[in-house]
Amino acid sequence: MNMAIKVDLQKFKELLNIQKERQLILQELSEELGYDVSFSDDEVMQFAEEEYAKYIQKEVTKEVSVWMKSVFS
Repeated sequence: MNMAIKVDLQKFKELLNIQKERQLILQELSEELGYDVSFSDDEVMQFAEEEYAKYIQKEVTKEVSVWMKSVFS
């Protein structure tokens, strides 16, 4: 059995867009509150990268599980 984890840049773009939308909401909230509660661009990218790492870890876990079941069945 051949295991392969696909690098899904579309998924990363999706997660990055979610973080950018979150940032826009926080910027609006900051304006209403009168103080900054938003994130820096670096933090937005970091959060997207962390979410993508979680996604990849989940995909790897699924692949390994399928592989283990096929090897030991």
